[in-house]
Amino acid sequence: MPWFKRTDKGILTPTEGKREVPDGLWFKSPGGKIIHTRELKNNAYVVPEEEHHVKIGSQEYFEILFDNNEFTELDTKMESADPLNFTDTKPYPKRIKESQAKTNLKDAVRTAYGKMEGLNITIACMDFTFIGGSMGSVVGEKIARAMDLKICLRDFKVQSLYSIMASLILLWTEEILKTV
Repeated sequence: MPWFKRTDKGILTPTEGKREVPDGLWFKSPGGKIIHTRELKNNAYVVPEEEHHVKIGSQEYFEILFDNNEFTELDTKMESADPLNFTDTKPYPKRIKESQAKTNLKDAVRTAYGKMEGLNITIACMDFTFIGGSMGSVVGEKIARAMDLKICLRDFKVQSLYSIMASLILLWTEEILKTV
């Protein structure tokens, strides 16, 4: 025999008395696991037990990589121009403005410097939410400026600079191959 017995039938809580669960409080993994977003964030956006890496943006990467989420963002006002008057289904300047309004980003890459485990680092992070991570003129310029900053500060190791350049060449090669 149950220790609690409902005597009234149906839902009796008035609508204004109900509490809504905020959007984004829980995450459901592709494997069906339900996880609290705080636990997901504490695990660097990897679903425990499944090792599924959740797609995240540049802000989340900066939170993970920089000590205490303290960093200085570089070239925050730099925006794409349209020197080629590019148009596909809509004019490029219109596409840029729509994406800026939707994502609150100026372009597909964010660059910043700060410390990671006490070491000075400079990061250029692509953000796929901005036109699918489209590589316009600003992306190349911001990455080049981030590398220039490291060189000017003489705060790099030669092998890390080479690995950055190799990664960029690989990314650009992949982008070129996608268009062929």
